[in-house]
Amino acid sequence: MRRASVSEAKNALSSLLSDVRRGEAVLITHRGKPVARIEPCGADDLGADQAAAELVRRGVAAPPRTSLNVERFLSTPAVRMTEGASASEMIVAERREGR
Repeated sequence: MRRASVSEAKNALSSLLSDVRRGEAVLITHRGKPVARIEPCGADDLGADQAAAELVRRGVAAPPRTSLNVERFLSTPAVRMTEGASASEMIVAERREGR
């Protein structure tokens, strides 16, 4: 964990925040004693919409191509596991059916 005095933090805040964006926590000290910690925000710190937007921004997720048709989604029959079939075989079969 990086350490910085209050005066260092005041003078180099942009640099410290760059480190935090890369995942590093920074301990702020006053006269050698810890007084605060700056650390990256987690997904729990963001609202659900902001967390999803962050995943899209980082390229981890893609935005939806269309809005969800809830009625159609709920009327689609659930997939039933066939005895002896593997999950991957069921996915392949489902994709052949266009689902």
